[in-house]
Amino acid sequence: MSGFVEELEANARGRFVRWDSALWRELLDGPVAKLGQALAASGANPARGEELLRTYLRLGAEAIGLGYLYPASAGRRNFFTLAWSDLLPRMLAEVREDERAGVLAQLWNLGENLESAPPWVQRIFCRVGEGLASLSGIESRLRETAALAMEPPKEKLGNKTQPFLVHMGAEDSRFLPGAMHFLAPTVLCIHDRHRTAVGGREAATQGLWLADTPMPLGAMGCRETPEVTQEMTPSLTWLTWNDPRVDDWYATTVNDWRAAGTLHTSQFVVVLAPA
Repeated sequence: MSGFVEELEANARGRFVRWDSALWRELLDGPVAKLGQALAASGANPARGEELLRTYLRLGAEAIGLGYLYPASAGRRNFFTLAWSDLLPRMLAEVREDERAGVLAQLWNLGENLESAPPWVQRIFCRVGEGLASLSGIESRLRETAALAMEPPKEKLGNKTQPFLVHMGAEDSRFLPGAMHFLAPTVLCIHDRHRTAVGGREAATQGLWLADTPMPLGAMGCRETPEVTQEMTPSLTWLTWNDPRVDDWYATTVNDWRAAGTLHTSQFVVVLAPA
């Protein structure tokens, strides 16, 4: 396929101002080679396997030109980079042969749509994607993820709650949780109480997806400046008096579905969900 690859690169270099030759070579030497070997080992029809690999290459070149695909040295990751650099090379060959092209198209469409989505949505799909063990039925599973992330939970927060303590230092050893605000019914953004956005410097922030089990989302790049609020519920008050892990609240915030608090002397965030 060397002639096809050279022609594809030449066309892309002419079309895209943002063309990155080093990233193209990184794609060819790593993910493309891995996917080609996996398809061959799967016993796929050679012609269909080659056509699938050509499609993957075409879309990969488009992604580089549009800025969807990041190099490994970038120190950041979006869902598209996760899909093209890891998920597809590692698991596409395990999908039924007649479904592979559809899965490839689904991941392209999702990755492209996420480029215009709020950053916290991108974070959720990256974290969920990192835990995938199969691409079979990927569209329905990711649709379910979107619904869980964006729609209000069916059950509201009542007096019977389940507490979770989430250590924010695991993602950033210097992180000291401070003010918080909800980005969605179950998506919380926590700001470091010292490293705030001043003089053009981005604030240190982390996200939590408050699903059935809270999922850390990593750095959020949030530019808001939330106030330190003290919104209480009976359950938060009960924790103050009865849970030895909870001493003095620094900030608390509540919506109809979840409650959360940061502590003066801890890197933990306390989350309350319906029991």
